[in-house]
Amino acid sequence: MIVVTLSYPNGQRREVLLAGVPRSNEHIRLANGVVSDPSLVVDQVLWMEREGDQPEPTVLIIVHPHRDGPRV
Repeated sequence: MIVVTLSYPNGQRREVLLAGVPRSNEHIRLANGVVSDPSLVVDQVLWMEREGDQPEPTVLIIVHPHRDGPRV
C-alpha cells in the first residue's frame, strides 16, 4: 500500500491508500465511495522527491470524475 494525494479539479486534495500507483487515463474507485458515484479518471501522476530523513517520495495524482461510459 502506498499513500497518495488525490487532487480534484476544484482544488480539493485528499490523502488515500492505494494498492499501487495508477497510470494516466486509468479509472480508480475509492473503497469508501458510494456505488452510484462515478469512477475517477487519472489525468496526471506526479512523483516528488522527499527532503531530509524521509526517503519515500510524495505521489500526487490529478483526477476528475468520469462522466460518460462504463463505471469501474
